[in-house]
Amino acid sequence: MDLNKLLKPKSVAIIGASEKAGFGGDTTRNYLKFSKNLDHVYFVNPGRDEIFGRRAYHSVLEIEEDVDLVILCTPKKTIVPLLREAAQKNCGGAVVYASGYSEIGDDGREDQKELVEEADRLGIAVMGPNCAGFANFIDGIFAYAFLVEERERAGNIGMVSQSGQIVLGGLDSPTMGFSYAISSGNSCNVKVEDYLDFLVDDEDTKVVSAYMEGITKPKQLAETFRKAALKKKPVVILKTGRSGKAQELAASHTGSLSGADKVLRAVFRRYGVIEATDLEELMGITNAFSWLAELPKGKRMVFMNVSGGEAGVMADLADEYGIELAEYKPETKAYLQTLVPDYGSVNNPFDMTAGIGYNTEAMRSAMEAISKDENVDAICIAYTITREIWDDTIAHMVEAASLARQIPGMKPVFWLPFIEHTRHQESADTLQEAGVALLPSGRYGCDIIKKVLDFAYFRFEDMEAAIPEEKHISGIGLSEYDSLNYLESHGVPIPPQAVAVTKEEAAEAAEKLGYPLSVKIHSKDIQHKSDVGGVRLNIKNALELYAAFDEIMENCARNAPDAELSGVLIKPMLKPGVEMIIGVNNDKDFGPMIMAGMGGVFVELFKDVQLAPAPLTLNQAENMLRQLQSYPLLNGYRGNPVCNQKALAELLVKISIMAAEGRDDIKELDINPVFVTEEDVSIADALLILYDKEKE
Repeated sequence: MDLNKLLKPKSVAIIGASEKAGFGGDTTRNYLKFSKNLDHVYFVNPGRDEIFGRRAYHSVLEIEEDVDLVILCTPKKTIVPLLREAAQKNCGGAVVYASGYSEIGDDGREDQKELVEEADRLGIAVMGPNCAGFANFIDGIFAYAFLVEERERAGNIGMVSQSGQIVLGGLDSPTMGFSYAISSGNSCNVKVEDYLDFLVDDEDTKVVSAYMEGITKPKQLAETFRKAALKKKPVVILKTGRSGKAQELAASHTGSLSGADKVLRAVFRRYGVIEATDLEELMGITNAFSWLAELPKGKRMVFMNVSGGEAGVMADLADEYGIELAEYKPETKAYLQTLVPDYGSVNNPFDMTAGIGYNTEAMRSAMEAISKDENVDAICIAYTITREIWDDTIAHMVEAASLARQIPGMKPVFWLPFIEHTRHQESADTLQEAGVALLPSGRYGCDIIKKVLDFAYFRFEDMEAAIPEEKHISGIGLSEYDSLNYLESHGVPIPPQAVAVTKEEAAEAAEKLGYPLSVKIHSKDIQHKSDVGGVRLNIKNALELYAAFDEIMENCARNAPDAELSGVLIKPMLKPGVEMIIGVNNDKDFGPMIMAGMGGVFVELFKDVQLAPAPLTLNQAENMLRQLQSYPLLNGYRGNPVCNQKALAELLVKISIMAAEGRDDIKELDINPVFVTEEDVSIADALLILYDKEKE
């Protein structure tokens, strides 16, 4: 649906315009205060001839020209009839403030369904219902219902929120400047994903910021994220309901360990989307991207402080948040030493003392020298800007930062207060104009620095999202034997195996496979074989094999009386190694997700797993492994051999390709354990659950 008539209208009618307090009156006041051009703005109210000295039309049909956008400040019962009238004026967009729709339950959902059907039939893009409207600061369109302070708010942030109050919080912030601020409300026929797509495409928007409560168009969302990644345009999202309910029908470890929150975070990571955990962080990250003149080209940071105490605090915070401290070149260090008194420290964090803090030219020179160091990617000035400049240090430092930013090739600069104060506005304005990102204090600021640096360093590998065309629910589990055969038929190497219905068949198979062996129950009805006594390991000869066969069959007949027992599965014992798990869980929104983590009996205990959308590149697979807390076990921990990580990553890639190609067939997959040694990887066990389409 084309959103231009909704968000970039050439003509606007406020239906329900008024001089009274309320949505109609406040929208009218906002329009008169903030809009750049009122020549094609019309007030409509059947009971008034004039509003604030301007003509009031009794109906939208009386307006002399076509109307692109109608702002409906009227009760719910009038909405659909007014949309029909607006359609006669070639209207393509409507803002609906009225509530009482899907947010109130079943009755409201039926009314919203009627609204969507009629809006779709008429070809009108509806913002809302139950929304606060929007402001387009590029074209001077202020279709917004809440009164705000009269001041300049134009900037480069495109914000969309399903909560009107959050948009109001952004508009009230003295540090945020917007291209668009959109309160989408219930998002009836224009979804949050549609607004995000518009903002990613918009040339006037430098950073996209969003508060989301639900996802309705996962395929479009993934494609929007992909576009943003290709453009290197930052998208910052605060998503509520991240915990979600675990997969209720999950039959595998993978299903139980990959809930909605983890899946969404994996999708964010794939496309470089920055996740905020609360509103302070959402605003802070967004602002940092908005103010920065350019992104750093690497992750190595220098912190400049006025005191040794602050430098010590900064060192601890940098370590806590994983911010890499740059190592100066010797000539940089030697030059800085000439600028500070003997009691100063030219380490990083840099205790530059008040001697530089009170000296604009000295600090500008220090920043220039640090910036020219090829080992440095960005600079952060750590000092608190208070409400009033009572300390000349602040004035000198702000001026120095502003002057340094004018030096050709100057590296990106951040400013981090230690304690939160109401900022001295003139100083903040100077920093913003210079392209210096003024951050929240302390931990918030360090977290934002880390996320900006990670985004700047992120290298997007373009892979087609494997989102299924249809959604399935029911699953049917395969036996280990059939699961492994499925893997082998899709190019995944498996160890030799054989099924035996009798002891004699087992002995014959054992002679071909060779001892020692593992013996397990072969049954499509038993997924966790050890729980019912269906596994015996390290069988060394035929006598032990006969005993294991009898014991397994007896245990399973007793402990799983309803299961169909089809004999035993025999495999050679594998060379022990680091035990890992590889899995697939087909998410209902984003398709197959690949899981890798610590396996064996520890998978549920430690839950040390990483998740990523299928398919994977080799680099993505290797990065997944490096993110595991248990990664040192693969990398020669305490003198142990270094495992063949490339072989494990290649196995992950093969599984991911199989999952992507089988997006409409595979529900879940557990390969646990996978033994990883110096030489290779070996699959010890697998459980595959396919969609049971006959039940649906």
